[in-house]
Amino acid sequence: MGNRANYVVIAQGETVLGWSRWGATSIVADLLAGPAAATAALRPAEPPEPLPPDSVEALRWSGVTPVDELMTDVYCEGAALIDHDRRVLLAFEETDDYVTFVDGLAGLVEAWPGWHVRWAFDGVLDVAAYLGQDRGPLRDQRVPDQAGEQGLPAPFHGPGEVDPDRSEHWYEGVLSIRRPDGTVELYLASDDQTTIAWTTAAQVEALPPGFAHLERPELPRWGLHLDQAARAGGLWCMARLGGALIDLSPGWPGWTWTFWGGDLRRQLDACAGALRVPPLPARLRHLRTVGL
Repeated sequence: MGNRANYVVIAQGETVLGWSRWGATSIVADLLAGPAAATAALRPAEPPEPLPPDSVEALRWSGVTPVDELMTDVYCEGAALIDHDRRVLLAFEETDDYVTFVDGLAGLVEAWPGWHVRWAFDGVLDVAAYLGQDRGPLRDQRVPDQAGEQGLPAPFHGPGEVDPDRSEHWYEGVLSIRRPDGTVELYLASDDQTTIAWTTAAQVEALPPGFAHLERPELPRWGLHLDQAARAGGLWCMARLGGALIDLSPGWPGWTWTFWGGDLRRQLDACAGALRVPPLPARLRHLRTVGL
């Protein structure tokens, strides 16, 4: 129960970890206060008095409690790591749409001048990696059964497969494929970006013909671009990857992968006009690279 968040503050070689039951939905808002105020708010100064487990007081407590370890990626819904020694800010929270995501990231860049602001696209797994910890114990231990999925179609929808009764935001992802002859085909995805961990190259190659052109009325939440001739894939997203790229290679022999962070424009460029989406608000177009 709650919206669980982890906090890490590094200063003068000391690393302090914290935990909050309700902090995951306000990570960006808390960090917009800037380095000094955010550090004061997110670093527990003294351990609070222990509260009875599962008591009303414990459930209502919204402060930051010191902890000895990070949560697993199943439970950690937001995090902030503030490294004063290296002037690095690493953070993530769940956002409702792409404009909100980019707006929050742009606000952090402005509020933390002189800092390297990064989005933790793999959630708490990125925080663990930054700390030099093994990500394995923190990962969702469900292993994609790619062999079992071989007989199923890839979870992407082309012409004639899109459900007309679904709202536009039901299809939150876009797959684009550049075929060996240079043509581009496009598909919609109703699942989130973690679905690619359960998808194989053979499934994608078996897809029926896709859209030659696709215009979305809303900005997508993630996108996957595949260049079949080069055997290269690029992925961008605004939500947690859930380790989607870590175990991808068995289903994609000979393929290389590039993670584009939250930069939707990389897919738009790769599609060369075949994919059209609404423009970002003018105030957000100055970000040269989103999230990296």
